[in-house]
Amino acid sequence: MIALKITDVKDFMNRLLVGDTFDYFEASEVSITTFSTFSIDGRLRKDFFDTDAREILEQSGRSCSLWKDLKPFCYSVIRGKRTPLTFKLILQLSRRQTQSALKKLNLSVSPDLISRLFLNVQYKNRELLCTTGVATQIFIPDKSLEQYWDSTILSYFQTRKILFEEL
Repeated sequence: MIALKITDVKDFMNRLLVGDTFDYFEASEVSITTFSTFSIDGRLRKDFFDTDAREILEQSGRSCSLWKDLKPFCYSVIRGKRTPLTFKLILQLSRRQTQSALKKLNLSVSPDLISRLFLNVQYKNRELLCTTGVATQIFIPDKSLEQYWDSTILSYFQTRKILFEEL
């Protein structure tokens, strides 16, 4: 796990809420506190969709809404003259993307035991922190997946010129 303090909050929030930098991450949870707290559970309710759409979702391995689909709702809550008191967003790779990462590493662990690779975004006290995380169903002493995910996020931020300090 790594923690990154975003040094240009305005640029990052613009990328998050207006740009497409994070659009294809799944968003499992969003919480925004302004004059009230607004919460979004990003988990997809597959019984809402017709059979064809449900099949497409199953094939894609998605369990949560894409950030690009939730972003307009979040933007409508955040925009205005005052910044939110807090903002929390949990982004994750899809099951298919997670399994692809596991194949690259050639881990001896069953892909079913790795839940997700996360990127947590938290704005609080005028600071924006991003932390990485790996959710597993069992303890795995090999930290190569965590190291891979950490370096992937670092590279992702660097190639997109997102300014940060590693904590």
